[in-house]
Amino acid sequence: MTHVPYPAVGVTASPSRPMTLPSLTGLRFFAAFAVFLFHVTLFTSPLPPHEPTNPFSDPGIAAGLETVLRQFGYVGVSFFFILSGFVITWATPEQFPVGRFMWRQVMKIYPPHVVVWAISLVLYAGAYTAPQAALLNLTLLHTFSTDPTVYVSVNPPSWSLSSDMLFYMLFPVLAPLVRYIPVSRLGQSAGLLVLGMLVVILVTTHLVPDQPKSPISPISGTQFWFAYIFPVTRMLEFIVGMVAARTLMAGCWPRIDLLSAGLALVASVLIAKQLPFLYTFGICYVLPLTAIITECAARDRDGRSPLWMDRPVMQWLGRVSFGFYLVQGVSIFWLSGRLGLQDLSVAAGIGAIVLYFCASLLGGWLLYRFVEEPSMRVARWVTALSKGEMA
Repeated sequence: MTHVPYPAVGVTASPSRPMTLPSLTGLRFFAAFAVFLFHVTLFTSPLPPHEPTNPFSDPGIAAGLETVLRQFGYVGVSFFFILSGFVITWATPEQFPVGRFMWRQVMKIYPPHVVVWAISLVLYAGAYTAPQAALLNLTLLHTFSTDPTVYVSVNPPSWSLSSDMLFYMLFPVLAPLVRYIPVSRLGQSAGLLVLGMLVVILVTTHLVPDQPKSPISPISGTQFWFAYIFPVTRMLEFIVGMVAARTLMAGCWPRIDLLSAGLALVASVLIAKQLPFLYTFGICYVLPLTAIITECAARDRDGRSPLWMDRPVMQWLGRVSFGFYLVQGVSIFWLSGRLGLQDLSVAAGIGAIVLYFCASLLGGWLLYRFVEEPSMRVARWVTALSKGEMA
């Protein structure tokens, strides 16, 4: 690592501060794929009757994969929260119309969510989901409930969208506060946010009821909600991303070795495996993930995107990653039960995972092509109309 920082950049789009960061687009797919690997090796599905999605009959292989990939989902989700804070801070000028900003964020998240919500209800969730839970899920308010049958209802991956929506709604309030931090205090601010994540763990351990036990984790359903699901506690990672973006923009980000940051992430996963369950959600990975995101953005800005992240195939995978992530509830949890893809041989189990992957990728592309892209075109059209540019 070298301590020579990247130069500062302005607060508006310029050659020194491009609005697109191709390597971060490509990295999105790896985060979504990490969540996918976590989902296909679960011994307990988040959906009733909580049957395993792990397809292998050999207990050694099944347990080994579940152990190796256990943290991947938590790493992927933490990556997305940090990335959201970083990208939105990087791309948004200091002065921005709040109404148009809100409209764009809602149109980005909500239409794909509604489509997958409806498909999930028709295919499987309608059989056991209470109307109130379905309505809360539809409105992305379900993660404010402490009831496990609500906060992972209908389409389980949608829980993170509830957090994203809160982050975006509060961004107009958070952005001035982050800009108010003195440049010399940005590093300390990031440290305080990580300390806040530790406080969440301690509060969860000692103050949140540890009964009844969660059907999908070794802690109580309320503890799992407060430490992992609750949007307010997950907001700390979003703000870490905001602070990291401001650090790079202010010229305080040191040039680092991406290989070292990657090895630090691997080490953090290995360390998490030795820690109590509550420490495995985000706190172990937040610093290496932030380092990877910020360094890749810095290299994008300098026109030297790392490895092959700016290649067309990675850009395509990154663009469909949101849909790929969102349709996993259908492609994995529904297909595994519908087709009875459990207790399989090694070859058949690998075939089942390939099937899940292909179904998720196809569903992600369909969602991107026919829902997400049209929704964003509508958002841009309405924005242009409101600015009088359509006259």
